Amino acid sequence: MLQSVQGSTSARFIPPYPEGRPGPYQNFIWLRTLMQVPNIVRNPLEAFAKFQFDIPVSRYKLFHMPFALVNDPELIRHVFVENAHLLKAEPIRQKVLKPVLRDGMLTAEGETWRRARKTIAPIFSPRHVNGFAKAMRRATETFMDEIAAGPKQLTIAPMMSRLAYIVLSETLFSGDINEDGEQILKDVAQFLEHLSAADPFDLMGAPDWLPRLTKLRGHGATSRLRDIVRQTAEKRLTRIDAGEDVPEDFLTLLLRAGDHEKDRLTIEEIEDNIITFIAAGHETTARAMTWMLYLLSHDHDARERAEAEADALDMDGIAPEKWGAQMPWITACFEETMRLFPPAAVILRTLTGDIDFGEYQIPKGTNIYVSQWVLHRHTTLWEDAAEFKPERFLGENRKSIGRFEYLPFGMGPRVCIGASFAMQEAQIILAVMLRRFRFDYSAAKKPWPVMKITIQPDNDMPMRITGRPGVAM
Repeated sequence: MLQSVQGSTSARFIPPYPEGRPGPYQNFIWLRTLMQVPNIVRNPLEAFAKFQFDIPVSRYKLFHMPFALVNDPELIRHVFVENAHLLKAEPIRQKVLKPVLRDGMLTAEGETWRRARKTIAPIFSPRHVNGFAKAMRRATETFMDEIAAGPKQLTIAPMMSRLAYIVLSETLFSGDINEDGEQILKDVAQFLEHLSAADPFDLMGAPDWLPRLTKLRGHGATSRLRDIVRQTAEKRLTRIDAGEDVPEDFLTLLLRAGDHEKDRLTIEEIEDNIITFIAAGHETTARAMTWMLYLLSHDHDARERAEAEADALDMDGIAPEKWGAQMPWITACFEETMRLFPPAAVILRTLTGDIDFGEYQIPKGTNIYVSQWVLHRHTTLWEDAAEFKPERFLGENRKSIGRFEYLPFGMGPRVCIGASFAMQEAQIILAVMLRRFRFDYSAAKKPWPVMKITIQPDNDMPMRITGRPGVAM
């Protein structure tokens, strides 16, 4: 259902985005598919056709493989929630992610996934997530001091990635691996750069023995990342077994998770899941905050309102885990940013059985997926879909958004396990940043969104940072 925005009468800022290629064409289907391979490898956002933003379901073949892109909220519910048992990991996605993440939560299947999900889910209970809030605030304020002492012209994307990693490190490891933080950031960036896109041979269904040249780089970064995570986990486990006092951080909770010894995760499983949280978890939050600062820099009314809300927050009198409830506008800006630039922009699975739902009949073997990039900009679901309008996520407007029309954290059994962690982290970081600094986009050329697991700007988002009036840099 098309969402109208109450209280919105004037046009708002429209950030740059691929509007969709022409199509569909009735002839030269094979040639048309072949022409899209460079787009899919380089930037999948540019591979969508304009008509896919207007219709509920579109079907096509990528060489020999059938695909169905779903934008009908009721069909999304039917497939991904009510019939989740008919879904398995899509092969191309697994070839991209599994060599690096192995059996982490994003890539595990079957009993391996169910056991890990059951064991890890309690760690993300409100009690534990709230317990991370003070570390999130402390890490952010320390980082802001570093920013204040540095240059006032910065590229915000790598800065936000570094900050999000520091916050994650404090909550995961209590800072035990901070001394290697810069190298880990480089390694994560290299992973995202070289291992996040499908290889053309995978798209064409070439046999596995053919070497994938796009995958040759990045293995050293992954090995270093795994080594330090394993060593840190093993050291912490030794301290636990010796009865020493250890921080009640994510790593300790993970090592102790499970009601019985047989439920405990192995060191290998812990390693896989921490790699997943580092490589995917910190990057998604960092990208969303980067895009939000860009959007606010072009909507001065929205920015001033966000800054005023941060200024009014009683940071010393209210515990940081409760800040979000005092920040409806900043939260709405963040949610609208995740609509326009969803941190993780695709849910891709393969059907193991037929789907028959109303007018839709989708056969077994189809690669069925939701692209939040398309869903969140779909012309039948959102009014002025390309515009930045945070008021969509306030009051009655927010209540009118259907559960399966807005999916920044996915849905169904595999909904993002760290959603509450990510929201709390973003709210705390944004409150501290907006209270202290103002960010203005400083490049002549507009940033272009590129999808490499996360949606990132092609120019690292250069910005000028100035101190807020009355706030010392």
